[in-house]
Amino acid sequence: MRRAPGEARLLGLWTAGCLAVLLLVGIVRVGDIALQWPVFVVPLVWALVAARPRRQEAVPELRRSTGHPYPATREAPTLPSVPREGYRRDR
Repeated sequence: MRRAPGEARLLGLWTAGCLAVLLLVGIVRVGDIALQWPVFVVPLVWALVAARPRRQEAVPELRRSTGHPYPATREAPTLPSVPREGYRRDR
């Protein structure tokens, strides 16, 4: 299931923020922030990708035009009926 564009943007920004905080805690505790500051390029790029404008999903247009939630496929529209008497096993 695809997320709405606003929801995807918020989730991406939340993830980038959490990544930045975890990296900051790890670098302050174990490393030297003056030397390892380029690591923060990763959450910055992540946030920029998450904040980009997104295309609208095409499924609502399909619902309006065909009346069905999904595009037409070559598969059977319904499942075959199940026999009421069950299956016999010949032994």
